[in-house]
Amino acid sequence: MSKNAASVAKHLTYQNMFWLFMTGNVLGVVLEGIWCLIRSGHWETHVVSMWGPFCILYGIGAVGLYIGSVWLKDRNFITQFLIFSLIAAVIEYLSSWVLQYGLHMKAWDYSRHFLNIEGRVSLKMTVLWGVLGIVFSRWLVPLIDKVFDKIQGRMWNMACICMSVFMAVNLAFTAMCLVRWKERREGIEPGSYLERVIDERYSDRKMEKRFCEWKFIPQGYLAGEEEKNIERSGA
Repeated sequence: MSKNAASVAKHLTYQNMFWLFMTGNVLGVVLEGIWCLIRSGHWETHVVSMWGPFCILYGIGAVGLYIGSVWLKDRNFITQFLIFSLIAAVIEYLSSWVLQYGLHMKAWDYSRHFLNIEGRVSLKMTVLWGVLGIVFSRWLVPLIDKVFDKIQGRMWNMACICMSVFMAVNLAFTAMCLVRWKERREGIEPGSYLERVIDERYSDRKMEKRFCEWKFIPQGYLAGEEEKNIERSGA
């Protein structure tokens, strides 16, 4: 077995990737908060879950960059940069698409950036993610591997199971709250006891405060987008 293959077999386990995912979740929130503090003078907490300081986009990105770093370990700098950029762009585009057509919302908009695609991704951000991917691969992955070697054993296994269950429930409940937020805006009444509880405890004001960057897209805009898509397919 080659050295690279051995590294893959040793570190690409569910437990390691889960802890990397969780670390990325929290660090993403902290780094965005610091950036908002520097840029606008006040702290903002950008989360994607109802419970805890978690932004799963950063967690998914961290796992994707790590896997890419392992498999691209012997590739040249340009290849690594391009693939890291592509990984990040795909994650951003798909996440934005799901938000728009699943919940009729936007959490970011790159429409003012040079060379953007529907405001979901842009050249500026794609290049930035590619650079961060190189930094991650060259300087962070060796440190992460050392941490992986230390977080083994029964205690870590049990903690991983418990946190996995918690995050599964957290994300499922988050999805329900987001759907009810959208349905309330559309005038849809709660259809179950749980939905009534969600409406009582997680009002629109609380949801707006929790998801401070998320904005509903006007229905006219969505209708216009659908008409454009129909015209394109007809053409």
